[in-house]
Amino acid sequence: MNRMLYSREIEDELMIQFIILYAIKGADEPLAYTDLLTTVQENCEISFTDLQLGLDNLVKTGHVSARRISDMIYVYDLTQKGRYVIDFFYTQIPLIIREPIDKSIKELYIEKRRREAVRAGIDPINENEFNAECNLYDDDKLLIMSLRLYAGTRDEAERIAEYFKTNSAEVYGGILDLFNRKNEVDEDV
Repeated sequence: MNRMLYSREIEDELMIQFIILYAIKGADEPLAYTDLLTTVQENCEISFTDLQLGLDNLVKTGHVSARRISDMIYVYDLTQKGRYVIDFFYTQIPLIIREPIDKSIKELYIEKRRREAVRAGIDPINENEFNAECNLYDDDKLLIMSLRLYAGTRDEAERIAEYFKTNSAEVYGGILDLFNRKNEVDEDV
């Protein structure tokens, strides 16, 4: 359980709706009702009733879509209208509220993000030539390395892609070491 940084009760209906939009926008996929409730209420002092009224209003106004996936489970996602609003107004939410929400959302999806952090595949150039495409992301889905290597044959491109999938940290570290070694050589001269 997070320690709430912003402990004053939030009663402003518009601010509550901005917070809900912000939390849903940060999710990697449609956000389950319980996850939305937990994320917002662990990080903001908002009454359950005010939160529910805000969510209902966002659905009614078309800023959020609600989808029932079972008898008791609903998931929520932003509509284009909701994306536009939160992209424009997210700065109205104090940073002391946004940061803990971001952290909660990140923790919610951390395992999934780590599974998807290393991506590699092949890309045909023509019928007989291929590139290996290798990408590495951090836990915040930020691209930290992207390599496109000419491999020649399909087999060689597949071998490079598979090697990268199992040794991405070693490859990334080796590239950083090469750049640092170059800087050390320049300093010695």
